[in-house]
Amino acid sequence: MISKKKIVVATRPSLLAYTQTMQTVELLRKANPEIEFEVKKFSTQGDRVLNRALTEFGGTGVFVKELEHALLENEADIAIHSLKDVPSAHPAGLQLVAFPEREDSRDVFLTRDGSSIDDMPEGFVLGTGSPRRRVQFANLRKDIVFKEIRGNIDSRFQKLMDGEYDAIILAAAGLNRMSKQYDENMLLDVDLCIPAIGQGALAIECRSNDAETIAILEKVNHRDTEKAVLAERAFMAEIEGGCKFPLAAHAVVSDNTLNMIAIVGDLKTNQFIVEGIEVSVIESVEKSKELAIKMKAICKEKGINFYL
Repeated sequence: MISKKKIVVATRPSLLAYTQTMQTVELLRKANPEIEFEVKKFSTQGDRVLNRALTEFGGTGVFVKELEHALLENEADIAIHSLKDVPSAHPAGLQLVAFPEREDSRDVFLTRDGSSIDDMPEGFVLGTGSPRRRVQFANLRKDIVFKEIRGNIDSRFQKLMDGEYDAIILAAAGLNRMSKQYDENMLLDVDLCIPAIGQGALAIECRSNDAETIAILEKVNHRDTEKAVLAERAFMAEIEGGCKFPLAAHAVVSDNTLNMIAIVGDLKTNQFIVEGIEVSVIESVEKSKELAIKMKAICKEKGINFYL
């Protein structure tokens, strides 16, 4: 009897990370029934250190580095990431190979009684650790009191219900993947709160010289998702920022045309600028870089400092 080829999958220990990994592994199994998949958990710095805001960590990739180390040390064959956690620069020898179809990329505004942003009382406390969300919400309501929040989905819900916060913001993708119920009227339009770069998308990473595994992963790649997130990440790389900075970009592909909207802001002044592009997919990466260069120039002209 010939044994199946086995691929070891690296993931983080959080319930959301494990759940979305298992959902992706199921996609891989359906596309590659001849392959066996084994999932292994690797704890990251971001998982272990919960008493500090993410913006206080030095460097980037706090939810990614240990998984990439496992790939480089042959402790795993592939790693499944939330794309918004993945820095624009890759370690030598690794590459992002596949991007399954993107989940809902929007944010959700959550309160105890279903109140909208406009209905919230003066000076309400909003839980978020995201500079991107802070800058955009500060321009929706000048009176918001921002308070750092970390933890998994359930613990954030509990902190909201306990009154530690009057409102919190979560990504719809995570709620959907965890089958959490919420009022869809609380979904925030992309124009109102531009999502994080890569939000709602997953990325599968492996060693660049592993052609057999690359061919297996490519079977679950979603072409429109890939084109959209590569444009967003080209913008991020040119800006030289990440989720620790007040910047955002969201792209959608339709009929070989890519539309992208992006912001760059200043956390100290809550100023930000918004720009967009509509280009053919084939030139979207280069045009996204040009957009980043243009926005950096505008920021310089207006005195907007997006580096913390």
